Amino acid sequence: MTQRLQICETLPLPVELAFSWLADHQRLGAALGLPVRRTRDGEGDVNGLGSVRTIGLRPLDVDETITRFDPPRRIDYRITRGSPLRDHRASVIFSANGSATEVTWNIEFDTAPRLLGPVLKRALGVGLRHALRKIGRAP
Repeated sequence: MTQRLQICETLPLPVELAFSWLADHQRLGAALGLPVRRTRDGEGDVNGLGSVRTIGLRPLDVDETITRFDPPRRIDYRITRGSPLRDHRASVIFSANGSATEVTWNIEFDTAPRLLGPVLKRALGVGLRHALRKIGRAP
């Protein structure tokens, strides 16, 4: 069964700064509290279209490949290696709201076994909300 997760947060940052925080693989790692390293540079921007970031520690690390990079409005990515998540796809959409930014993070995935789906959905939601709030408090 496909799991769907949507996280909406308002960050007290201009849209360009919010985008740069989430687009930069090293900064994203600091917000997530996990090691993140770029393992392949993107086209036109090292963190852009086609770039691959490895998140976590072996043997539980995963690769995410950037499939759409539209500064400062949108980043799409898929998990392309590792993880019990199957067919994972995500989009992060940035909308200016005065001097703040509305971030909408949409994720869809399947799991094997299916019972893991709701557990992983909850864990992802908690982790990503925490990361977004941490970015909102960053200097």
